[in-house]
Amino acid sequence: MAAWVVCALCALVIIKPQEFIPALAGIPLVHAAFGLTLLCVALDVLWRRLKPSLAPQVVYALAFLAWAALTTALKRPDALEERGMQLATVAGIFVAIAVAAASPRGLRALAITLVGCAVLTTVVAIVQSFQPHGCMIAAADDWEGKGELEPDGRPCETNLDCRVDAPVPDGNYRCERPGPLGTSTIDGRVRYRGSLADPNELSLMAGMAIPLAIALAERRAGPRRQRRPIGGGPPSDGEPPGGAAPRPAPRADAALGGTPRADAALGGTPRADAAPGGTRPAGARRAPTLPVLLTDRLLSRVAAALRALPVTVVIAAIGAMVVLSRSRSGVIVYLAVLGISFIRRIGTLGVIAACFVGPPMLLLGGRSGDEASESSEERVELLREAFEMIRRTKGIGVGAGQFGDESSLGLTAHNSYLLAAAETGLLGMCLFALVLYASIKVPLSIWLGDVDVGPTARRFAPAIFVSLCGALIGIFFLSWAYKDILYMALGASAALYGAARAEDSRVSVRVSGREVALVCGGMFVVLALLNVLLRFLG
Repeated sequence: MAAWVVCALCALVIIKPQEFIPALAGIPLVHAAFGLTLLCVALDVLWRRLKPSLAPQVVYALAFLAWAALTTALKRPDALEERGMQLATVAGIFVAIAVAAASPRGLRALAITLVGCAVLTTVVAIVQSFQPHGCMIAAADDWEGKGELEPDGRPCETNLDCRVDAPVPDGNYRCERPGPLGTSTIDGRVRYRGSLADPNELSLMAGMAIPLAIALAERRAGPRRQRRPIGGGPPSDGEPPGGAAPRPAPRADAALGGTPRADAALGGTPRADAAPGGTRPAGARRAPTLPVLLTDRLLSRVAAALRALPVTVVIAAIGAMVVLSRSRSGVIVYLAVLGISFIRRIGTLGVIAACFVGPPMLLLGGRSGDEASESSEERVELLREAFEMIRRTKGIGVGAGQFGDESSLGLTAHNSYLLAAAETGLLGMCLFALVLYASIKVPLSIWLGDVDVGPTARRFAPAIFVSLCGALIGIFFLSWAYKDILYMALGASAALYGAARAEDSRVSVRVSGREVALVCGGMFVVLALLNVLLRFLG
């Protein structure tokens, strides 16, 4: 029960129906869903449906968010109330997912929710691209059009067309494509709304959902076999009880056309009409058998192809959306998660498949020309300002959410690792890196470890690992240090840990002191390399 409630909470945070459904405006849906989640978690724990287990990243995540609030209180006390509420919301969503979804059903429900949100936002973005351009007005101070745009019903081809006979003479007009659910493009790039109003962030969220969609499409593993203990004991599954004789070998004719009893499955009678000596009674009809070409292997491959058809459509749709968003970081994440998934599933053939998918995506996706050059120069300048903030505050940071106010460009760092260092200091940077490291280690340990977990945990462990790998790549180009969607993925890793421990108490993932030193030292090395690169670029 708690799992589905926390999934509803995640859907409300991502989709934001209260922003485009007037009847829901003003209703605190997120707060109500969070309170209901706490109640359901308490009931599930009381009824022993959930066995909470503390994943290693939970401590580091809460410590990082608490330190971010503390640095804000020290540097910008006037912004503590607003930023503190944002950090508390992120922490609440993270902990709620880590506890409420810590079961096989919870993991599956969470994956369905995240994939469903990715599919919905992808469809909305694709529909946007087919709409005609229209005049839209933004807020007076929103000259970049990152907020909501209101259409006024006039067609247009350029921004100048919207200034002719404008209803609001000094209005901030833009010529964009309107889309479903009150969405619109930005500079011709498809996007969603709310926290996904940036095309780059929409592409990253959708790319992170691809491994989960593949895991949902995978065939469920059968029940685990029980091994016969040495020296006797109950027989294993499928073994005749009492030490009876083994089953007879399948008929030779079955090798020509399917399973030994395939004729019975097709409507014929079993081979009970055969005489004990192998002769067929007079007048008895031979039961129909499978054609020679329809073997079990062929039928299983056809069934696997049919099961893979929906996820193939989802992957193709997300790829089309990434191309339409013109997001360079989105293309990189899409190719990374798809390449790792292909290699994991089909080995060398996955590399060949990636070679066919990669070049068209690189050719069609992303921006080019003067727009791309200006964006790159802007990001380099933001990185320089991040290092300047670290030096000016002597490694303490300027406070969570204060980078834009301190920057001369009025933008965030567009790099989550440097953003954490600039806003929460060097200690916050190390805590943030430990959160990511522990979240990656959990699914990797369950995936490759010698543990007896169920089929659901074993199926979703590599999917969550690949999804987090894509996130680690994507946040290098985006300011996601406190992003709710990132902490949903981190919470999924913590929920996987709880679900695995509920099935096998031997599951234990810890971060040693040596690992802490290596992770923190690695982050300082990354800072030094980035600083050298910026000096090299002049």
